[in-house]
Amino acid sequence: MELSWWEIDSWFSNVDYTIIGSGIVGLNAAIRLREKFPDSKILLLERGPLPQGASTKNAGFACFGSLSEIVDDLQKHSSEEVVALIRKRWDGLQFMRKTLGDEAINFENLGGWELFSDDGQLAAPCIAQMTEVNILLRPIFHEDVFSIRSNGFGFEKISDKLIFNPFESQIDTGKMMQALLRKAIAEKILILNNQEVQSFDEVTDGVWVNLPSIRFKTSKLLIANNGFAAKFTGEDVRPARAQVVITKPIPGLKVKGTFHFDQGY
Repeated sequence: MELSWWEIDSWFSNVDYTIIGSGIVGLNAAIRLREKFPDSKILLLERGPLPQGASTKNAGFACFGSLSEIVDDLQKHSSEEVVALIRKRWDGLQFMRKTLGDEAINFENLGGWELFSDDGQLAAPCIAQMTEVNILLRPIFHEDVFSIRSNGFGFEKISDKLIFNPFESQIDTGKMMQALLRKAIAEKILILNNQEVQSFDEVTDGVWVNLPSIRFKTSKLLIANNGFAAKFTGEDVRPARAQVVITKPIPGLKVKGTFHFDQGY
């Protein structure tokens, strides 16, 4: 079916910025572009009826790194690099809260826990470096992030020593995406679903974007579909498989907060 003149004029003409992917990265990129370029025409293209990546498929951990993750990172990167990354994650979480509001994303600060198997292989090196990590993070949080707590949950085959992080929180990822979409629409950002970009061609004065129904020109093209970006970038990027198990509400459940287990990052 051919598009009408009005459809082409309203959505695909004189486009300043086109963004592939309407997940967390794509929507935030669009909103920031609107802040910097208030008169620009911004178009978001999403291949599915909803964002197809991890934005609405994860369990809503508002975290910045478990102790075992940070210890692992310190083996591969300098302490300055690790601290800089954690600061970016923390600042990003605060920016999201400020932008969308805690109620809109069902933000809850219930703390986070890291559990270890009772063989001690992972727990021992992490606990040994906990003080060092706390000192590294103090400029960001101004107090110790990680502390040792006893296993008061009754978990079996788990070390008696758990790591608690009072700064870790949780959100509802579906509500977060709805809030981002509402903000983007309020900022007059155009969003089209079920529009899979086939390819694009760079030219001297812009980029031609090829959709199944139309080929249109944009001044700038942003690739924001993360795990699915290999199609456009040629880089070896693959979406990681994850599994979420959901139960019915459990009356009187004492387990509150977010939990990491066996390098669960």
